[in-house]
Amino acid sequence: MANFNYTDFYIRYQGHPTYNSTEIIEDEIVRVVVMKVETILFTNKGDVFGDPNFGADLEKLLHETRVSADFVKKQIVEQIVAYIPEISDLTYTLDVFFQQDPENYQDIMFIDFKIRDVEINAYFA
Repeated sequence: MANFNYTDFYIRYQGHPTYNSTEIIEDEIVRVVVMKVETILFTNKGDVFGDPNFGADLEKLLHETRVSADFVKKQIVEQIVAYIPEISDLTYTLDVFFQQDPENYQDIMFIDFKIRDVEINAYFA
């Protein structure tokens, strides 16, 4: 097992389903990983000053012509490997799929990430 410091700032916001106003530091490995995955999923490349490659860029990928779910999953996994080294000792699942919304003429991207008993379900439309 790699020797990582799992301590990180608590970055959850009011309105987040697991927000706790008394937390300042997060030091439980799964919760740290989940916070980092959420940050990757909801960040576009170029949004982080000093690191133009950080972020999954999912909004852009959603609106590309016929990008496959496998391609999107590969992009997310590359971000996880690059920015969350703590995850190397943990088992997780990641599923990406698209659904068409013909009434609104758009695609919807669904991301399902699960690690231990914590699950992230995100969608982009």
